[in-house]
This record gives sequence, C-alpha cells and structure tokens, in this order.
Amino acid sequence: MFASFSTPGSDLRQVLRLAWPVMLSMLSYSFMAAADAIFVGRLGTVPLAAVGLAVTTVFLFIGLPMGLLRGIRVATAQAIGAQRQQDADGYGWQAIWLALLSGLGVASISVFGPWVFSMLGATAEVQVEALAYFRVRVLAAPVILLAMGLTAWFEGRGDTKTPMRVNVSANLLAIFLDFVLVGGLGHIPSLGIRGAAWAGVIASSFASLALLISAWPVLRRLSWRPVRALLEEGSRLGIPIGVQRMLDILAWTTLTGVLASAGDAQLAAHVLAIRVLMVSFLPGLAIAEATAVLVGQAVGAREPERAHRSWRAGVAAAVGVMALGGMSFVLVPDLLIAPFHAAGDVVPIAKDLLLVAAAFQLIDAIATVTYLSLDGAGDTRFTLIASLVLSWGVKLPLGILLVRWAGLGAVGAWLGLTAELGVLLAVLGWRWYSRRWYRPEVLPVAEAPPQIAAAV
Repeated sequence: MFASFSTPGSDLRQVLRLAWPVMLSMLSYSFMAAADAIFVGRLGTVPLAAVGLAVTTVFLFIGLPMGLLRGIRVATAQAIGAQRQQDADGYGWQAIWLALLSGLGVASISVFGPWVFSMLGATAEVQVEALAYFRVRVLAAPVILLAMGLTAWFEGRGDTKTPMRVNVSANLLAIFLDFVLVGGLGHIPSLGIRGAAWAGVIASSFASLALLISAWPVLRRLSWRPVRALLEEGSRLGIPIGVQRMLDILAWTTLTGVLASAGDAQLAAHVLAIRVLMVSFLPGLAIAEATAVLVGQAVGAREPERAHRSWRAGVAAAVGVMALGGMSFVLVPDLLIAPFHAAGDVVPIAKDLLLVAAAFQLIDAIATVTYLSLDGAGDTRFTLIASLVLSWGVKLPLGILLVRWAGLGAVGAWLGLTAELGVLLAVLGWRWYSRRWYRPEVLPVAEAPPQIAAAV
C-alpha cells in the first residue's frame, strides 16, 4: 500500500502543464465533432443519426491500430524516464510504420462496412447515409492514424504543445470545411453528409503533414528502417490496449445498433448528447492522458511513489473539470442542445441523457485517470481483461435489457454505461492501490541496437 499524503502543488502543476495543451486540442476536437452534428443535423434526423452510427463504426475499424499507437506513447514515456533518449527518438519512425501499415490494413477491410451497417439494424435510410460517410473516412485511415501516431510520440516525449498547435489548427480547418462542404457555398455544391466526411479527411491530412514537418529535425538523424526491439516493446504495451479498445468499441457499436433499431429519434438523441458530453469529457480525458505520460516517465525512472503522486494530482484535476460539466448538464441543458436544431421528438430524450451523464461525471473522471495511469505504467493486460469483462458482462447486456425489455431507449443504454463505470472504478482502484502495476523486472534497461544514421 502507498502511504497516505496530500497531493503536492508541484505535482498538480506538472499535470496541468502537460494537460492544458492536450485539453485545448481535445476541446477543439469536441467543437469539430459538434460542428459535424450541427451542420449535418440541419439536414434532418436521418443524417444526424447516420453520422453517429458511421463515426462509431469507423472507430470500430481503427480501434486496434489506435491502441497499438498508444503503446508507442507509453513506450516513449518510459524511455524518457529511463533516460534512453535514442530509443525515445526512434519510436517516432516506429509510429509512422505502424500507422501507415495498419491504416492500409483498415482500408482493405472497409468492404465489410455495408455488412456491419446491415447487422446493426438501422433503417434503410440511415444505412445509406452512414455508408456514404463511412467509405470516405475509412479509406483515409492511413492518414488519420499517422496523425494519431505522431501525436502519441510527441506526447510520450512530454511535448504536448506541438501536437496541440497542429491539431487545433486542423480541427478549426475541419469546422470551416463543414460549413463550406455540408451545406454548400457559392459555386461549391452541397455534399451533405459526405461533406462532413471529407472535411475530416482533409483536416487529418493537414495534421499529418504538419506533424511530420515538426518531427523531421529528430527523425532525419535516424534511420527510417523499422527497429525490431522498439517495435516489439511498443507492441507488447500497445496490443492489449488495441484489443481492449476494439472490443470496447464493438460492444458500444452493438449497443448503438440496438438504439438504431429502437428508432431514429433515440439514435439521434444519443448522437446529440454524446457531442455535448464531449465538451466536459474530453478535457477530463486530456488530464488523464497527461497523467499517463507522467506515470510512464516515473515508472521508466523506477520511481513508483512519483507515479502515485501524479495519479492523485490527475484525479483531483479531472474531478474539478468534469464536475463543472455535470453542473451545466443539469442547469442549462436547453442552452447546450439548442445549437443542434434537433427535432421536437429528439430534444426531450437528449435532455434525459444529459441528466444521466451528470450523475456519472465524477465516477468517470476518477476511472478514466486510473485506467490510463495503469496503461502508462505498462499494466495493459490487466486493463484489457477488466474492460473486456465489464464491457461485455455489464454494459452491453444491461444496456440491451434496459433498451429493449424495459423500453427505456437511449436512457437505458446510458444507465448500463453508468453501472459499468461504477464497477470499473472499484476494480481499477483496487489494482492501483495494490501496486501490482509496478513491475521493474519487465522494464527495458539498455538501449535498443544502434540505429544507422539516415542520409542527410
């Protein structure tokens, strides 16, 4: 057990120093996602429901590569903590290789998209619109994953400002392109839901190029060839994260399909509420991401007590941010929903969902910080098992029961999510305080084989 002590102000400042750029980046992403919903929502309930279904399915396809790239971030942070600078630099090229190759793999299996949408049970109109969005986004998976991989590498190095500047710019570009492409402007015709998809792809392409240019001063000193030792370490940490993410998204996609079969209004309200929830959840997630980097660096330096102090500081910061979000869901739900111009039958459902979200905000804050801290410590197999058991053993069956048999619709799905979060927090809290996440015997202690300098 850890000794009990208050969170030092220096630890909180360190978390916030890393977190605020990630927070701005994620807030800009939440505004971009909201813009998608706002502009598409003006086209009607069917397109709004379709964009939610399509985005969920896109993440289902790229969930495994996303987790694998998060392993690069953990490995980079631990290398920084262990003062293995050459390895930390070398993970940049490994991130590029993993992103491009896995992205091509995702694009190649996109032919299964229509089958997935038919299995989810959405109406024919929603399926057509969702497939139009999906095809554009999933074929651009290599570019999307490249931006994610380089962001993970920069953050693992403790540089959250560079990806923040790039990603905020990219998300602002996406919002502008939503305005132009979804509804049309001047001689530019309206592309509808396809316009929202193309806006995201163009913005991701910009982000990938800008991050590559920013990383080049480091990358140019190294060989572009894959380094087996680094790939193996990144994969050891990242594969469990990727499997967890993919299976969790699959469970959530299945639940979304259940909502789709409950009616377009239920699915549209779910999409709308998710977009609003992101305004408070993503800043909390940013704090959790920053905390995970600090935990990884502390574990790499073999300083578990410093890792624990970072975790405590991260919990305090995330609770504060997400509590404010929960209060706004209760006090001003109409103000938050109004920009989406939702249909009359969608608004009451969305307001009920925000009340449920307000109830689980604090649980979610602590659980998210603890979950990502365990990942940052390299305890990725445990988080995989915990997430798998609870997502498929609690959230999905309880959500289906409440949606279909209790007739609660989207509210039932969110109550299932709340139950899962409560149990998950208890399990993760036990794991953290057990200290079983600290295993110095598996940490690399030597540099990877020297890399051949790239030709300049």
